[in-house]
Amino acid sequence: MKFVLAAIVTVTTAGCVTDRVRFNAGPGQTALVRDGKPAVSSVGKDSVVLLSRTGRDIPAGQRVGFVLAMQNRGKGPLNFTVSEVRVEQSFGAGGTSQPLEVLTFEKLQQEEKTRQVVSAILVGVAAGANAAAASQSGYYRANTTFYTPRGTYVATTTGYSPTAAAIASSNASAQNAAMIESSIAQGQANMARLEQDYIKDHTLLPGEWYGGTVGIAPPTGEAKQKTYQIRVHVGSDVHVFDAVQEPTSG
Repeated sequence: MKFVLAAIVTVTTAGCVTDRVRFNAGPGQTALVRDGKPAVSSVGKDSVVLLSRTGRDIPAGQRVGFVLAMQNRGKGPLNFTVSEVRVEQSFGAGGTSQPLEVLTFEKLQQEEKTRQVVSAILVGVAAGANAAAASQSGYYRANTTFYTPRGTYVATTTGYSPTAAAIASSNASAQNAAMIESSIAQGQANMARLEQDYIKDHTLLPGEWYGGTVGIAPPTGEAKQKTYQIRVHVGSDVHVFDAVQEPTSG
């Protein structure tokens, strides 16, 4: 089984507060370590599910990414749907809870499309400014100072150089083309990464493994330690994982 280890994109800076996630293994579950990261396995009647973090540290207040993998141990096909992955954050001893949004492939795909639109606008503005600057490059203005017995005089010479304008225009066109191509290539790469990495609805055949990345909205509240349950439905099996998110020590 090839596990997908693509982290949800986050921007980290030196000195920022980070969290880590650990799992409390329940009945029928085993605490594991996968590639240096905490993980947990859950065995159901017809399926096995493994859950792990995509990375080690999470910038506080950022989305949380997990790697979810499952195997069909039954004799018939099992359906998995992302809409049946549920996350509930718990608050204190009172038993109150609230759902946390599960970030589906479709939602992240739409976010990426929106980002690409904004990026295209910014690239267009930059390209326009580049072209406008190049169009003025052929004009020149020079001041020459003359010293005479009768005083100092400054003469201003202006003109236009077609050669300088053509060179500047050619350079601007090349820079704009490279900028646009880079933006398009980055957008295509982001879409391909989402398509490849993020888990989607899937029918597991007997013995088949399937997995991918799933993201959730950041847990809320003032408490340093945040707890939530992740429920994963595979066929008629329901796997419940208890997760604890807390600041990293030191």
